[in-house]
Amino acid sequence: MKKKNRRCDRKVMTREAEVLKYLRELRKLSMRDVGKIINKSGATINHVENGRVDLRPEFIMKLLDIYGVTYSHFLDLCKGKIETPEHVRSDCISIIKRVPHDKLKAIKTILESFQQI
Repeated sequence: MKKKNRRCDRKVMTREAEVLKYLRELRKLSMRDVGKIINKSGATINHVENGRVDLRPEFIMKLLDIYGVTYSHFLDLCKGKIETPEHVRSDCISIIKRVPHDKLKAIKTILESFQQI
């Protein structure tokens, strides 16, 4: 029996999906909470945030309305005009990976000092 080629079997992560997840988490909403508000399942929201469905503009607008975000703000987040903590974290990790090993001890000390705050 041949398996169907379904869109949900492929994961295509987009910046839009990442931003939608970030906005939901920022509002401290679960996938199930958001699904109930728009009469969808939590699995649907999961598929949206994990690149398993194509994003339709009207669906994005429903989510943005729940999250209290304008479309222009959403676009700025997607284009990187506004940095999200996840973006900053990944940039920092990328920089740390390029630091020579003899300098890592100093960076570790600096990072540990932030944990005490």
